[in-house]
Amino acid sequence: MNTPLHILLFKVFHLQRKKMRSDMKRYGLFPGQPKVLRYINVHENCKLSDIARECDIECATASKLLEGLAESGMLERSINTMNKRALQINITDKGKHALSLWELHCKEIEKIAMQDFTEAEIERFKQDIQRIYNNLSKISTKE
Repeated sequence: MNTPLHILLFKVFHLQRKKMRSDMKRYGLFPGQPKVLRYINVHENCKLSDIARECDIECATASKLLEGLAESGMLERSINTMNKRALQINITDKGKHALSLWELHCKEIEKIAMQDFTEAEIERFKQDIQRIYNNLSKISTKE
């Protein structure tokens, strides 16, 4: 049977997400939060709009995720001294620790998924997936 690409992508995405989320609560994280923490960890004093854009989510969704992360002590929000209407968002030590554990967990899942691939095949796969993402991100969605 020749399974269509969209079905294969769907199945891989859901299985990978299921495996990754299986231990999420152990790290004090909930769906959507790891990618936000990862962005904040790399971009100090970032803004809500930057987070939403880079994480491919709506500002309202980013705001909700930030609220949960702040309540759990994984990030700090403060007023931007240059623009009183803007918040500065930074990761805390607790957030860095949770993110570090999460990244290790993700690398283990990735190691299992890619166990029969050579380094060259993995690199090529990553390039191909990036191309698919780039192609799809060019399509305007009308809701």
